[in-house]
Amino acid sequence: MRFSPFAAVGLAVVLAGCIDMDMDTAILGPDEARVSGHIEVTQEMYNMMGGEEEFCPTEDGGTLEMTETHARCNMLMEGTFAEVFEPSEDGSPSPTATDLGDGTVRVVFPMGDMTSEMDEMTADPQMEEMFRPMLEGRSIALSVSGAEIVSSNGTVSDDDTRASIDFKLTDLFEDETDIPENFETVVRY
Repeated sequence: MRFSPFAAVGLAVVLAGCIDMDMDTAILGPDEARVSGHIEVTQEMYNMMGGEEEFCPTEDGGTLEMTETHARCNMLMEGTFAEVFEPSEDGSPSPTATDLGDGTVRVVFPMGDMTSEMDEMTADPQMEEMFRPMLEGRSIALSVSGAEIVSSNGTVSDDDTRASIDFKLTDLFEDETDIPENFETVVRY
């Protein structure tokens, strides 16, 4: 279990409204990446998820920090694309990294499942009324970094070394959202 399971945990708790996530994927070479960042959930959600082994497995680079109200999984994993971007076991879309053969890599984070799941949940006004308060103040931030960002549908830093996308979870309730179907970046290593 590598990055994809962390993403799956993130999606599950996003839908429960109990997450803050900030992750960076650094492309280090034609088949090497480092993912670092954190996922934070409420203590209640952490307990419902089954504790440390389910939420923050150490064998996958997770380090758990606990407070009275929250559990935070700090992640650091490095390896080949196959190791870091292992496909999800349930067949759902997973992040991918593909060497383009010219010193660049295309990194894709599928976002469509998250927005379509939320669309289903919020189609009922009562469900939206119940979930909106749980999402207040929560956010997701993803970034891709490397020697140079060649192209991205995210926001590119002034020094052209990082592309990012971030949004508040309450944005998922909006009819016209700026969240793309995929967060895609081509980065030079």
